[in-house]
Amino acid sequence: MGEFEKLIEAAKTGAVADIRDIAQQHAELINRRDSLGATALHHAAFGGHREVVRALVENGAEINAADSEFGATPTGWAIEYLREMGGFLGIELEDFAYAIERGNAEWVARFLKRFPALREASDTQGRPFKVLAQQSGNVEVAKMFITETGR
Repeated sequence: MGEFEKLIEAAKTGAVADIRDIAQQHAELINRRDSLGATALHHAAFGGHREVVRALVENGAEINAADSEFGATPTGWAIEYLREMGGFLGIELEDFAYAIERGNAEWVARFLKRFPALREASDTQGRPFKVLAQQSGNVEVAKMFITETGR
């Protein structure tokens, strides 16, 4: 395994000591890109390895480098890590609740197309979006939350 592969593996696994060693000996690898066009910082952010992220940035990692597959920055990869567990940004939750409360079916549909998991999610105050949709008084919005079982 070459030094670049070791760097990527250390970023994925959270091995901060290995990151620091490689960065000292091979600073030219910090912003090198893998087959996805991602840097070690992308992989560290996706894995939620805060100490590794800090070490990479302190050693010159480009914090806003975009990968070649999605044009996503390390911040986007960190968000994706949490999205896989059902996480959303506060502003997304607030905007979705606002669209529901205003009965804006077009925007509710846009949100649900992009984030289907919102059907089962709650806003930042713990109110289920399904309940907000029923309370909106907009039949079209409420229908978007009805599942195959009718609930």
